[in-house]
Amino acid sequence: MNPFLDRPLENSILSGDLKVLGGSYIPDTLPHREEQIQKLVYRLESIMRNINPSNLLIYGRTGSGKTSTVAHVTSMLSEALPGKISVKILNCQVYDSIYSIMVTLVNSLSTDEDQSIPLSGWTLDRIYTELIRRMESREIYLLIVLDEIDKLVQKNGSDPIYVLLKLADDLKRKNSSLIGITNYIGFVEGLDARVQSRLSQETIMFPPYNAVELRDIIKYRVNGVVKNDAIEDSAISLCAAIAAQEHGDARKALDLMRMSIEIAIREGMEKITEKEVARAKDMLEINVLRETIKGLPVHSKFVLLSSVLSQEISRRPSFTGEVYDNYCAICGELGYSPLTSRRVGDILSDLDDSGLIVTKIANLGRHGRTRYVEVGEKHEEMKKYILEEDQFSGFHGQKIGRQTRFDSDWPDKDRKGPSADDISSATMDPESIG
Repeated sequence: MNPFLDRPLENSILSGDLKVLGGSYIPDTLPHREEQIQKLVYRLESIMRNINPSNLLIYGRTGSGKTSTVAHVTSMLSEALPGKISVKILNCQVYDSIYSIMVTLVNSLSTDEDQSIPLSGWTLDRIYTELIRRMESREIYLLIVLDEIDKLVQKNGSDPIYVLLKLADDLKRKNSSLIGITNYIGFVEGLDARVQSRLSQETIMFPPYNAVELRDIIKYRVNGVVKNDAIEDSAISLCAAIAAQEHGDARKALDLMRMSIEIAIREGMEKITEKEVARAKDMLEINVLRETIKGLPVHSKFVLLSSVLSQEISRRPSFTGEVYDNYCAICGELGYSPLTSRRVGDILSDLDDSGLIVTKIANLGRHGRTRYVEVGEKHEEMKKYILEEDQFSGFHGQKIGRQTRFDSDWPDKDRKGPSADDISSATMDPESIG
């Protein structure tokens, strides 16, 4: 039987489309961003007079409305200049190279006579020349918006920004400008001096929303989405308060409200209360690391704890022999019979596959091979979550130790892992590889 066919399709809450609460939805009105909208309009209105505006940099925390505001304003600009301006908003997490950006820009200007250029095979200078040709033949203004522009520079350096800024210089009508959106306040300082001098940008700051502003945003968005009085005011206030603690993230506030509504619909409720918001918060903030550790078999928890404690003593990667010795100590203290070293080797491989630890092979030449184990930056959280489990209530770790000869032989205290020379004299357990 298909379980989807048994689910009721009607509900007593929803009266509109929940996509209005989605992060990609651009509303007609952006409450509490009137000042930033006016600043953007003031700086871009020169395009209406055939004057090239300054390049712009938009700064603000995640969820402060930067991208939505820019999309809103540039949409109105396109409406005011039909057929005379092309606005391309590109997220640099997706378009992460100058090649992909240039190909997209050229293809966005395609006409019936123009063919779309391929995603690969053309040289960058050929794409650049084709972009200039199409822009000048159409006499169109190109406004390039790079969302998360810092990601582009982080991956490629300053060269992509240089190419896009040079475009305005090479066009006869100088009909191109750039808007960069970022939450990294040191973005400009990280650019090459040649790019900084060409950028000559103006800056617009987006402050984080406070709880009152977030409450207004939620109320505006849910208007028409849910039936009258279906959401208690206290539920809206709680969503706003939670998101205000997260640096005023409007996206977080709207996600909380959306999930609260979905919970109420699934369970046939007629009201969204603080209880649904609290449940939605738990769903959004589910701790993947804690849940992963909680679901491990008991001996896998012992091995993971041994890996954490072994490295914790000297903050060095641990050899599998050390991890096994400490694992046996943990089993003994908690009254469990230890598994064989070969089985523990299999468990280490499983933990590596899960991303909880990293195991690496060290080749010892005529001495054979061994593995060493590294635990990541979240080792303290791992230890905390493991020790929260009931079976560890009587654990004190009195017999946990390290083989001191390993620590004393490190030639470089800052190095992350051992070389073959470091461990060539190690006593090997023939089953330690697993």
